[in-house]
Parts: sequence; structure tokens; C-alpha cells
Amino acid sequence: MTSPVSVVIPSAPKNSFLEETLRSVAAQTHEEWEVVLVLDGECEQNRAAAEVLGDRVQVHLTPAPRSGPAVGRNIGLESAKHDLVAFLDADDLCTPDRLARQVQVLTDQPDLGLVGAWAHKIDPDGNQVGELHSVTGRAEVARTMLLFNPLITSTIVVRKQLAAEVGGFDPRLVRLEDYDLWLRLLAKADGDVIGEELLGYRVHPTQYSRGGLLGPATKLLYRSKQAVAKRIGVSGAATAAKHAAWLGVQVANRRW
Repeated sequence: MTSPVSVVIPSAPKNSFLEETLRSVAAQTHEEWEVVLVLDGECEQNRAAAEVLGDRVQVHLTPAPRSGPAVGRNIGLESAKHDLVAFLDADDLCTPDRLARQVQVLTDQPDLGLVGAWAHKIDPDGNQVGELHSVTGRAEVARTMLLFNPLITSTIVVRKQLAAEVGGFDPRLVRLEDYDLWLRLLAKADGDVIGEELLGYRVHPTQYSRGGLLGPATKLLYRSKQAVAKRIGVSGAATAAKHAAWLGVQVANRRW
């Protein structure tokens, strides 16, 4: 018997890719799933797209339009019926075996708190235009997280109870809320990445982009990095140096 999965999808209004994204979930070889679709603003077009899944989709609204992905994903986490929760952005595409592969890994390794995967980039028409490969292995994922975020949010599956224990996504953060949560999860449990492309990551001009200051997130991220470092035996000095290097990149890219 395999474990069922709740797939949480936050969506901005008038998303022309949403139906294709939902159909990629419907095509999963892993048959035990539900979709929790969270609309960041009322939209008849998005509600119509959700009808392709029939009674296998829950549809929720954020408290106010443009609340952001953190709020939407938290609503999805709270509403999820199953112990395993997969995240998927509303313009990306799962490969048919995505859920099956990740559920198998989490079933075989009950101490694993989260698992991601590699991805390939796709254009608006779904053509592959590049690759998104990152580190693999528990230790390497944890060490790399002290320097930068190698995890692709749309590939992550987490254990709902663990995500709830650490408080879910921080709604105060309009940027880097995913990096923040992954760090808090990794302070409690291991994470890993499957070295297979299980997602089509869409690149297009209308992507759900966010502005906002990076500054408010830096202290929170550093605190979480310290907790991860302590768990895996990395010194405070090394953690501080890695965080300073990461911060330097953000400054160079003017992400303030």
C-alpha cells in the first residue's frame, strides 16, 4: 500500500498555464493524490481550470488578493488531508512518475523530512530549454543550504506534521520564504534530492514575481542556518562565513 499525497498549488489570477499544470498531476502513475488549489484572488478562469480534476481538488481563497505564495501554501498545508504534501507552482509540470518516485523515497526512509528532485526548464510552449540540477545526498544538501538554496520549491515533498511543527511558511516574508522553511525543516530532520528530472520548470514573462526587501529575511535565515549547522556539526565561524558570502551575492545582484 502506498501513501497518499496532497499536492498544494498556489495560483495568481488568470493563469493560462493552470489547466496544463493540473493535468500533469492527473497523469501521475501514483494514483493516491488530491490537489489543494489556493487562489490568490477570485478568478472564474482558474476555477474553470480546476474542474478538470472533478472531486479530487479542493479550492480555497487567500484572505485578500495578492497575499503571496507563503500565505497560499500555508492554507494548502493546513487543508491537506494527507501526511505527505507536495508543492507545485501553478505554471510548472510534473513528470508522470514524480509523486511515485518521491513517495517511494519517503516511504523507504521514514527519518527523511523532505525530498526534492532535479528539473528541466521549459518555455511557454512546453519545450525543454535547459536543466536545473543540484546537489544530492543528505549531507551535501544540508551543507549547501548553509551557502545557498539548492532546492526547487515545485519539486519538494514534505511531511505535513514536521512542517506544522516548525510553523510552516513565514507570511512576513515576501521573498525567500521557501529558503527559510527548508532551513527550519533541516534543523529538525534530513532532506535529500533525487538526481532525476521530475519537473518541468516553466520560464515565461508572466511568472508570479515578487518584489520586497531582502533585509528582513537575513536575520531569520542566519538564525536557521545556525540551527542546521549545529545539527550537522559545522562550526559557527564557518556558518557565519558562508552566510556572509551568500549575502554578498545578494548585494551584488541588488536584491534589496
